[in-house]
Amino acid sequence: MTVAMAPNALARCRLALLFAILMDLIGVVSLLVGIFAELQLNGQDFGDLLIYTGAILVFLSLIGWIFWYTGNIEISLEDLQQDYMAKDGTLARLARKISRHLSHHDVNRGNRRWKNEGPGGSNKPDTLQLSRTKVPKKDLLTGESNP
Repeated sequence: MTVAMAPNALARCRLALLFAILMDLIGVVSLLVGIFAELQLNGQDFGDLLIYTGAILVFLSLIGWIFWYTGNIEISLEDLQQDYMAKDGTLARLARKISRHLSHHDVNRGNRRWKNEGPGGSNKPDTLQLSRTKVPKKDLLTGESNP
C-alpha cells in the first residue's frame, strides 16, 4: 500500500496544526522559564509548577500532530479497494453477519411500532385526537361537580 502526504501539507487540517504548534511553543517556554527563572511568590517556588505544566502541554501537542498527520494522508482508491478485498477472513464475515442481523432486527422491531402498515399493522389514525375526561370536575366558584 502506498501512502503519500498531500502536495501542500499545510492545505488541510490547519486547526490541528495550529493547536500542535501553539501547545509546543507554550509548553517549551513554560519548561524553560520553570528551569532557568527563579519564580518565588511569598516564599513559594513556582518553578516546578511551570516545568510540569510545560511537559503536559508538550504531551498534549502530540494530539494535534497526530490529527494533522493522519488528516494529510492520501490513499489511492485502488489501494483502498485492494486492501478491503484482502480482508475477507472469518472475522470479517462474522462482523458482517452480526451487523446484518442487528440491522435487520432493528428495522423489523422499530418500524412496525411507529408506522401504519395497513392490514398487518396498527390502524391508529395519524392525527392526535383529544377526548373529554370521564371524571366530573368541580366548579371553582360553587364547589359543585359538573357531569
